[in-house]
Amino acid sequence: MRSERSSPSGSKESTSQDVADVAVIGAGWWSQGWHIPQLSRNTRANLVGIVDSASQPRSNLNPHLESLEALARKYDTAVFSSVSDLLANTPTLDGVIVATPHSTHYNIGKEIYDANRNREKPIHILMEKPMTTNIEEAYQLHQLVASRPEVSFLINHSANYRSQTKAAHQAVPQLGSLRHGSIFMASALSWIFEDPSNTGWNVPGPDMLGNGFAWGQSSHVLAWVFYVCPQLSPIEVYCRMTHSAATGADVALSGTIICRDCHSDNEVILSVAGTSLLPGNEHSDPPVGKQIQFKLYGEDGAIIYCGDTRDENTGNLELRRVSMDGVVELPVGPGFAFENLETEHDGPESLQAFLDACVGKSTHVGADSLVGLKTVQVLDAMYRSHASGQSEPVRHADAE
Repeated sequence: MRSERSSPSGSKESTSQDVADVAVIGAGWWSQGWHIPQLSRNTRANLVGIVDSASQPRSNLNPHLESLEALARKYDTAVFSSVSDLLANTPTLDGVIVATPHSTHYNIGKEIYDANRNREKPIHILMEKPMTTNIEEAYQLHQLVASRPEVSFLINHSANYRSQTKAAHQAVPQLGSLRHGSIFMASALSWIFEDPSNTGWNVPGPDMLGNGFAWGQSSHVLAWVFYVCPQLSPIEVYCRMTHSAATGADVALSGTIICRDCHSDNEVILSVAGTSLLPGNEHSDPPVGKQIQFKLYGEDGAIIYCGDTRDENTGNLELRRVSMDGVVELPVGPGFAFENLETEHDGPESLQAFLDACVGKSTHVGADSLVGLKTVQVLDAMYRSHASGQSEPVRHADAE
């Protein structure tokens, strides 16, 4: 299925060379609530297509999703039933946002990279998390990204694109040799993981040992750690999980991740825990924010980053250095900011970074394919460890 759109000429205030032609692949809950309306309001983007295999997208998280036909009228854009149809009919395409079920990410990413071989200008990608739920596909996608450096590949871990996370990344060298991290997140998402109808969030797909909070939420905190501490390479994982009686989804976990610091060759122990059992609803009005407690310790200092994601007054990014006698320093001033879940305006920092790439500007990549790969490696090992009851080595594909 394909529908035509009228010309967007004159609909944006920016000059033409500053405007990117962008399509959204997947028209579900997150796309209709965030990506599509934000792109439509952004003066740096022309929404040139929406792709979904279903003419009437459905989601238990929003039972009132609009049909592709209605979206085409509402946003004056073309709609397509497949990525191949989009590619064949949108020669000006600068970038795509991939917001489809996790298990489809690799095939869509590969199709875009295959198409880039025959194009003068690349199609850049902003992909929803997790990058994949299959370790082999994660390696293969990472290799595709590495083979085409002119194509920007960003994963939409929105916390990684915010000023506090950038500052934490820049401050890590001041900690000296990193030795330990304590990483915890609680989210008010029982309404997702306890509902049997939410099969995409709770039922394991092909090659998955489980599904739930780990894939759906812990991917965020792992991506934060591996961006802030790029020198860490995960090597071994021990993890235990508890599960919903209603859905079988994992709703809480606690794990130990042994990493190698490529700078010092030391082992670094990460304690990672989290749960979806925080009372309330993260997407209600008013929303209940995630509870974040991130702490990194090195031989010369520490970083403390704790707060409520819906209340910036609940915490700060703190740097404490041995050389300063542990005095609390605030590298970016007061305030706590983790994910950007704002539905209004023209999109979060991750979307702005993606649009920069689409128009040829240098951009901040807060979560690249290597961050995505390390995240999938750890999650894969977490599920294997829970199943075996033992520590499990991080898996490495033959093609690594």
